[in-house]
Amino acid sequence: MITIDELRAIQFFATLDEQTLVDTSRRMHRCTFRPGQYIMLEGEQPPGLFFVLRGKVRLSRTAPDGREQVLAMVGPGENFNPVPIFDGQTNPSTARAMSPVSCLLLPCTDLLALIRTHPDLALAALNEMAGQLRELVSLVEDLAFRSVRARLARRLLTEAAEGAAELTHQELAERAGTVREIAGRALRRLAEEGLVRLERGRVIVLDPAGLERVVAE
Repeated sequence: MITIDELRAIQFFATLDEQTLVDTSRRMHRCTFRPGQYIMLEGEQPPGLFFVLRGKVRLSRTAPDGREQVLAMVGPGENFNPVPIFDGQTNPSTARAMSPVSCLLLPCTDLLALIRTHPDLALAALNEMAGQLRELVSLVEDLAFRSVRARLARRLLTEAAEGAAELTHQELAERAGTVREIAGRALRRLAEEGLVRLERGRVIVLDPAGLERVVAE
């Protein structure tokens, strides 16, 4: 049973009234995924709207030649896959669990039925989709106008928590839209300049202001 308190802890539901939360909780399903497990695949029919309670989910698209572009990393309190629910098309991305993941799933038909009864739910969905669109616009800006070095610096500033970005070189390369070898060279240069320190499985940010200057190059 999904509790109202669990829903209130998710930003999407924070401003909704109690009756909306009660009706929504009755239609939710709880699901868990192992690290590396695929939650949904690009091009398939959407199962519904996912809300992450625990863990990290990677959203990506794959090119015909197999190259992968990471679109976002979704964490606790965030949601993913609203677009196909409203446009009636297939999943625009693949979602994969990057750690043990616990989610709430609101099936497509249930979400649409709830919106007809509780219009504020539609406003909440629009607000979340607007935020995700802004993030995608920022990603396009990075890929179009910034060098790999600048993209990596920006990603490190975004990912660093308390001075450390818990990402491997491969993961950073995927987030920056490049390959591991190029990302590795750029990271080593940042380390030589004293901006970061490279450790196994993570990068320590030593000079955030210096990375900001790299982003602006």
